[in-house]
Amino acid sequence: MFIDITEKPASHCWGVCIDALEVNFNSLAQAQAFVDQLKARIEAPHVWPNARDSAARASRIPQARTDLV
Repeated sequence: MFIDITEKPASHCWGVCIDALEVNFNSLAQAQAFVDQLKARIEAPHVWPNARDSAARASRIPQARTDLV
């Protein structure tokens, strides 16, 4: 994943590019805080759900109503 901070002189803001997505911030400090938190979340350990957990979550999702006219 490509993450980069760039200054945008014309609009007086800072852009954080995340691959093809760009998010704008009013200051370099805001942009850097966003990047730091994003990287921490990406690098954090993640537990993969097992099939039983997925089935339990699916059973709690309400069914779509088909009787609406």
